[in-house]
Amino acid sequence: MKNKEFRFRVSPLEHQIIKNKISKTGLSISEFMRRISLDLELKNKLTKDEIECYKNLSKFADNFRRISNLFKLGDGTGMKNEALETSRIIRKHLEKLR
Repeated sequence: MKNKEFRFRVSPLEHQIIKNKISKTGLSISEFMRRISLDLELKNKLTKDEIECYKNLSKFADNFRRISNLFKLGDGTGMKNEALETSRIIRKHLEKLR
């Protein structure tokens, strides 16, 4: 049960900076301060552009997997490996957004 409280004073500028940082994470003030104080991971919430990019990259990765499945039927040109490697690269970049 979380029933203990910390209070501290900040300048108006510090207050605004802290509020801005908290708003970028989407966390409550309490959760933000706990994570900062305990050296836990902080992630910024995704922007609309990042979400859109993530959706597009997910579609691309799915398409490349489908292409590679087609090549499993007998491609001798190496396109299967190329498509799989491209899909892996996209997935690696997607992990950065999580």
